[in-house]
Amino acid sequence: MIQRVYVDRTNKVKVSCPKCGLEKTINVFKFKDTHKILKANCKCGEMFRLALNFRKHFRKQVQLSGEYVIQEENIRDDIFIKDISMSGINFITFKEHHFSKDDIVELKLALDDKTEPEIHASITIKWINERNIGGEFNNPKSIEKDLRFILGG
Repeated sequence: MIQRVYVDRTNKVKVSCPKCGLEKTINVFKFKDTHKILKANCKCGEMFRLALNFRKHFRKQVQLSGEYVIQEENIRDDIFIKDISMSGINFITFKEHHFSKDDIVELKLALDDKTEPEIHASITIKWINERNIGGEFNNPKSIEKDLRFILGG
């Protein structure tokens, strides 16, 4: 089994041996742009694997509906939100789009709980894979409370 570990801001991870429980903090900066799965050896002789996650924030898989809006061109269309974090979002458009990297797009996210209002957020497109889009929130502080509600924290 592979142990998933999240890398902190100082590029360190706390690793614990699955056999004996020995914990050790290690610097993994040298692996940031190379290997994401490492083999680790404990003093007790146990060998195990680590999957490094360099994300700044936890990313949650969701199934939410939403809409993108490009005000200047009077374009809007429905989207399906696949995952979300405190800093970004991944969604799929239902129809062909004309996004480019670094475009700024307004999103409306419908929450599962009908008592909560929809979230309005501005994102910058960071990557595009056909209809699958990744974006970064332009002002995450303004929607932090709503994001915490979605992320369960």
